Formats: sequence, C-alpha cells, structure tokens
Amino acid sequence: MGWPGRGDRSLIHLDHNATSPLRPCARERLEEWLADSGWGNPSSIHASGRAAQEHVESARDAVARLLGTRPKRITFTSGATEANNACVHAWARRDPSRTMLVASRLEHPSVQEPMQRQGDAWQVGWLPVTEHGCVMLDGLFGLPAERVAMLACMAANNETGTIQPWREACAWGNAHGVPVHVDLTQWVGKMPVDLDASLAASASLSGHKLGALSGCGVLWSREDLAPFLRGGPQERDRRAGTENLAGIVTLGAVARWLAANGREETLRMVALSARLREILATLPGVEQTVPMAGALDNTVHLRLPVDAESVLIRLDMHGVCASMGSACSAGVVKPSSTLEAMGWTPGESRRALRISLGWSTTEAQVDAVGGILGQILTNSATRGKTSS
Repeated sequence: MGWPGRGDRSLIHLDHNATSPLRPCARERLEEWLADSGWGNPSSIHASGRAAQEHVESARDAVARLLGTRPKRITFTSGATEANNACVHAWARRDPSRTMLVASRLEHPSVQEPMQRQGDAWQVGWLPVTEHGCVMLDGLFGLPAERVAMLACMAANNETGTIQPWREACAWGNAHGVPVHVDLTQWVGKMPVDLDASLAASASLSGHKLGALSGCGVLWSREDLAPFLRGGPQERDRRAGTENLAGIVTLGAVARWLAANGREETLRMVALSARLREILATLPGVEQTVPMAGALDNTVHLRLPVDAESVLIRLDMHGVCASMGSACSAGVVKPSSTLEAMGWTPGESRRALRISLGWSTTEAQVDAVGGILGQILTNSATRGKTSS
C-alpha cells in the first residue's frame, strides 16, 4: 500500500468529522483563482487588490446564502476555534452585571476553555447530559437568568454525532435576554440552517470540515461584537489581519456547491450510514451508542469489545482512517469530556470508536470497512482466547 499523499487512492478516509478532503469544486476554484492573479492583498487599492477583495465578497455572499443570512453578518476567521473564543469573550464581557456562563461538557474545548478562563468573577454552569450525549435543557430552569451572560449550545456533537436541542436553547435565551452561541461546525453541510430565522445570537464553523482548505472559518453574529483582533481594518474592523484568501475562495466554492447539491448529498449519507449501521449490527460485541434517529446522518459512534487504540492501528494498516474521539498523547488516552459527561468510565472511553462519512465516501468503502473491522475484532478475540 502506498503512502498517503503520494498518489495512493486506496486510502479510505472515514474521519470526516476531523477534517474532510478538499472537494473537487474547491480544487477547481482554487486553480482558477491562482491563474487569475489570486495573490493580491484584499486591502490594497490597486487592481490586484480590488480583484482579491471581489473574491472575498463573492465568497461571503455564497456563505451567507448557505447559512440563510446577510453577508454583512459574516466575518471570516481562521476557523471555528477562533470564532468560538471571540464569541465567548465578547458575550461574557458585554454586561458587567451578568457573571454566569452556561454550557455543557459536550462543547468543543474552544468554548469550554475560554469560559473557564474568564477569571474568578465569572461562574460557569454546566448543564447535565443524557446517556446518548444530548444536553438536558431542564437544567436551565433553575438558573438565575438575569445573571447569565451567555449560553453555548453546539448544534451537533463532533464525537458522537448527537443532534443537540440548539433551537430550543435559543428560544430560552431569547425569552430571558441571554445571547446563545451555536457551534455549527458539524451541522452545516449535513442539515439545513437558516440563521436569520433562528433565535441564535452568534454562530461558528470551520471550512475544512466541509471540504474547503483548512485555516478558514466563519463567525456569524446578529449584532456587531467587539473587535477580537486589532491592528487593521479588515473584516469591517472586526478582525484585523490579512485574510486567508485561498481558504476563503475554496469555502465560497463549497458553499455554492452545497447550496445547489446539499440535499442530494444528505440523502446519500443517509443511505450509506444506514448500510454501515446494518453491517456493524452483525459484529459481536459492537454497540452503537447513539441511535441513528438522534445523530447526524454521517456519524456512527461505537463502543467496541476491545481497546479501540489497537483497532485503530490495525485499521490504519489497512488504509482506513477513523478516530477514537478522545485526545491521545504519548500513548496515554485521556477520556474526553463528552464521554465523561455521558457517564462513560475511563475503561469504556478506551473502547470508543467514531466513524464519520463524507463527500468522498463510497458504498464500496463502507462495505470494505465493515469486513475489515469484523476481521480485526475476530482476530482480537482469537488472540485473547489464546493468551488466556
């Protein structure tokens, strides 16, 4: 088997929730942009600068149409992590009388960490979570809403694929004057969204999860937030620094493609996911932790009968990319806050496996992975009996 990145076409990428390969529409648009003097600085007033700015605004229009909003509410960032950080800091410090930040342990670290680092004056309230990884909004009813500076509720969890009640959270926030921030990173491209019609106050997403280049994301806000990077007038004085034009151009291309073809792709994901789940259901000891009806169409989260790290190594040897959905460092697996919130023990967390499909996934790949995983688990069981 060839090395990834050296022309090998046998690699089966089933880790789209981590990142998605560059889509053909994005690659084509990138090549067109490079051939059309794409190196211009959007802040320059000469011809190449004006052309570059036109590329930025064209992409902004495309992203706005996909999200159901107006272009002026779109700010390009380096990704969802930057956008999440910016929104937490902006909402937390908007009203000095509100010193409580509310979220669940399902949120991405780029939401949890800045919340916890606001200082001693701020209190973080953590909402409870169901065994299937869905935030329980009942926890909001006992909170002093007049003290809540912001509520964060992601649209769908990146590890389990569990769909969250973000619209209900936004309704609560609207009724109590609390801005609600929604991380749409896993939602966009898989589920429809109409931000202007929603009750959200701000939202975020990353381009590389959709099949654009990495290093480009979006911050959407209903009202202007305080500038979060200072030093220049870029992005309407909201975010200083020369724009990542290559990333923005590809994100615009993907947004246009999804606006025209997203429904068909979603239906394809539904069929592929159903087929994958049917195959996995035949494997002894494999538990699907989130029902298909409660998860994103592309995501299947599993509890294996054996250690998942060893399974991932063997999958990788077969050219299959998947994920444990937890952070690994120096061979030590640290249980994620998501699985801990769901009540998983450290031992159970070491048996977690996430398979996430995407635009490049084929039916043949799904069938192949089912067979490969079954073979790996059978061999693991045989070795276990031999060693005992």
